[in-house]
Amino acid sequence: MLFRCLVSTFLFLAFLGGAPAEAEEMVIEDTYLIDVAKGWTVTSAEPGYTIFISPDQANVFLITTGQSIPKHREKTAAMVKKYDRLRIGSPDRFVTLMRVRAKRVAVTILGDHPDRVKTYWSIKEKPGGGMGAWRNE
Repeated sequence: MLFRCLVSTFLFLAFLGGAPAEAEEMVIEDTYLIDVAKGWTVTSAEPGYTIFISPDQANVFLITTGQSIPKHREKTAAMVKKYDRLRIGSPDRFVTLMRVRAKRVAVTILGDHPDRVKTYWSIKEKPGGGMGAWRNE
């Protein structure tokens, strides 16, 4: 019984902590790292604004750097409207969060996909680069 519990716990933690299936770690804007699964579309809408779309177009990540949450929402409003169908009937399929506070990496997630949670948790600060270096001057 204890062994089964330990195995279940290990598998659960491995599932949460791993990268998305067949993911490639990408450096975006020399500011943050993200694991992007095979088949996802990555588009730079403009400097400091990147869009990630799942292969089935059921999940969209809108990520900005250097913006407050209100400014991020302004910048991403058109895409949120375009993909509003992904959250109809399920309000939990839409969230905006500040993922890397020190570098103001704000993320809006619309829709659902098996790699959604792993992709979100893979977003982390790029060591030693990008915005924020000015603090050391």
